[in-house]
Amino acid sequence: MRLSGRPVRVLCAGLVITALACGAVVLPTGSATAAPQPSYATVYRSSWLSTDSRTPHHNNTTGDARVGSWRDDKGEQHTGKAYFTFDLAQLQGAEVFSAFVRLPEVAANDCAKPRATELRVVKPLGRISWARQPREKAKLPGPQALEGCLYERVTWDLGDTVRQTLAEGGTKLTVVARISAEFQDDVAYGRTYHNDPWIYIGYNKPPGKPTGLRVNGNDCGPEPMITASRDPLVSGRFTDPDGTYSLDARFAFWPVAAPESRREVFPVWASGGYATTYYPNDMLQDGGTYAWAVRGEDGYAVSEWSEPCTFSVDRTAPAAAPTVTSSVYREDGGPPGDGGDGVPGDFTFTANGVADVVAFEYSGIGVPDGRVSADQPGGSATVTVTPTLDGPLGITVMSIDRAGNRSPARDYRFWVRTTAPSVKGPQPQLGKPTEFTFTARQENAVGFTYRLDDSPETTLPLGPDGTAKVTITITDPEARYHELEVWTTNAAGQRSGITKRPFAVDLLEPTISIDPWDGVIGQRRTATFTALMSDAVSFTYRIGDGQETTVPSSADGTAQVSFTPTASGWSNVSVFSSNRDGVRSGTGWESFGVDGAAPTVTSAEYPEWTEAGGPGVPGTFTASSPLPGLVEYRYAFDGEPERTVAATSNGTASFVRTPTGPGWSYLKVRAVADTGLVSDERTYSFRVSEREPVITSPQYPPDGSAGGRVGEPIEFTFTAALGGSTEFVYRLDYGPETTVPVGPDGTATITFTPTSTNSLSLQVFSRTPEGFVSGTTDRTFDVHG
Repeated sequence: MRLSGRPVRVLCAGLVITALACGAVVLPTGSATAAPQPSYATVYRSSWLSTDSRTPHHNNTTGDARVGSWRDDKGEQHTGKAYFTFDLAQLQGAEVFSAFVRLPEVAANDCAKPRATELRVVKPLGRISWARQPREKAKLPGPQALEGCLYERVTWDLGDTVRQTLAEGGTKLTVVARISAEFQDDVAYGRTYHNDPWIYIGYNKPPGKPTGLRVNGNDCGPEPMITASRDPLVSGRFTDPDGTYSLDARFAFWPVAAPESRREVFPVWASGGYATTYYPNDMLQDGGTYAWAVRGEDGYAVSEWSEPCTFSVDRTAPAAAPTVTSSVYREDGGPPGDGGDGVPGDFTFTANGVADVVAFEYSGIGVPDGRVSADQPGGSATVTVTPTLDGPLGITVMSIDRAGNRSPARDYRFWVRTTAPSVKGPQPQLGKPTEFTFTARQENAVGFTYRLDDSPETTLPLGPDGTAKVTITITDPEARYHELEVWTTNAAGQRSGITKRPFAVDLLEPTISIDPWDGVIGQRRTATFTALMSDAVSFTYRIGDGQETTVPSSADGTAQVSFTPTASGWSNVSVFSSNRDGVRSGTGWESFGVDGAAPTVTSAEYPEWTEAGGPGVPGTFTASSPLPGLVEYRYAFDGEPERTVAATSNGTASFVRTPTGPGWSYLKVRAVADTGLVSDERTYSFRVSEREPVITSPQYPPDGSAGGRVGEPIEFTFTAALGGSTEFVYRLDYGPETTVPVGPDGTATITFTPTSTNSLSLQVFSRTPEGFVSGTTDRTFDVHG
């Protein structure tokens, strides 16, 4: 029998692996209850060959691996073995828990014969052939396979063999597949295997030695660092050839002077390749020196301990504040001050006798913040500071020792001379030249530099009186706010402070007057424009979203335009003026309101929001509107098609509506002008009163003393309340509608015999020949047994 195809390669996951598929996993002694996961590797054969007794001095490396005996087409018997070599170099240094070689079967000469295949370890000393076979050692445990003739996952236990090979420093493992000696020559026991077996190995490699030790983010080095921290944060980097997913860190802490007081902290999560924890603060004392180290643990093996990291604890801050001096900016100087804004000055800080000061920090208003190292422990440092403001300023300085402790602060006050020039000038008007005067205040100034907004810098010479004049003309009608920056420069090229002069330009926007300011659609308005630009020759205006239009200005600088709004709501008029040179003013705006001239509606019979009248009761509705040129009204009741009625000479119109039924009714009305302009719509709501019939019954007197019974006729009498009614329409117990005529006395009587006890529902309304409906009376009657 032959099994075709290649084997399915199954990678067993986790610790529970079937004996036949992957063999039993052997955990190391002392594993925790919640054992970590080992790593798994599949090692494929690196080479193979088969031998044949018929060709004793040759070997074969193609086709399937035949073991035991078989006969060829000529009836001649062959006997063969197969040799497989595996490279275990990747497992050097690993602890091997389990190893199984899997050899898939392809064919069996006789399925009735039991499996007699053996795997033995060999150590080839040269070229292998039938005539030159390497010595075979004890056979491997196995084979293991499920019942049946052929099995794709026949396995042998290689655990001890792999461990021994690695322990002896070997990297190659060769096994021979053969039929046991007692059946080797029996053709019936021969079998054929795939030529690509593989070994499935559960193993673990120890973590790497931790590196990258740090205290509070500072790298550890050969010399102890110094810290003032009460809870130093210690950390290290971790590696593991098998991955850091299940890696933990064990930290050890001890005083350098008392290593016997060593304390260990475990576990600390290190699965991300990085672990941090706090040094136990109860071990730390001011002035002490301490050490710590760390190692990685994966549950099977531990790494080497890291190199120790040492640090000293110094929580004593410098007792004295630093001294501060400056050759440029005198302490507690007064007006006019020293130096100047933009003028650099030296500041020298000293440790003031504190031996372990290594740096100084400084900050202030008008001066940049900074930090500078001392020239030596307990020494001094000089910085150059350039004030950015003038007037009374200050710099605050603190000493910092090697541990980072800060001294009391030293406040140094000084006065900075004003060097920025003064800038004077009136508020500019749009399009008008405006002269600004600059006056220097920097010693030995030789020239001015100014910049308007984002324009390029311009340089001016300094006049004999220390001033300069510049004429600026603003022509942009959209930009009201501007800024002029001015500074001076002395002969050495040093700049003064900068004067920033913000100003607003009078954009000379025209004024707008609208008459009337409020009105209705279709009503003519007049807008009067008045220029503030003295030489204006025209106005350009826009009404609402309309097009821009230009009109000339009269001699008195005004213009009038007329317009007729056709839409209700708020709108606006915008306008700017222009002179002969094409210079525009700013844009003036004015808003105005427009009423939609929606009609007013009145009715004596059906007042708005009131219940009145009734079905068949006519009502007169009168509409009026302030719409100019009013010629007609368009109206519609309750969603019906719109109708038209001409307006009278006084601008009103009336129309009659006879409701056909009760309930809310809605009237929509619009006014129309002779130009075709239509007003806003007016909705008028009113409620038509009901004229429901009255229901009486001898079985149900008003006092409630009796009631209908099952099997006994019940008589109901309907009395119409709607005049002219000719029929009643009723429904019993939500059944079909039934019609009965109204008698000469305005009534009708029906009889009903109930068949069960229940609540009897009755609805009835009356109707006239014209289709007027009264409204429905709805009653419920109890039927007794």
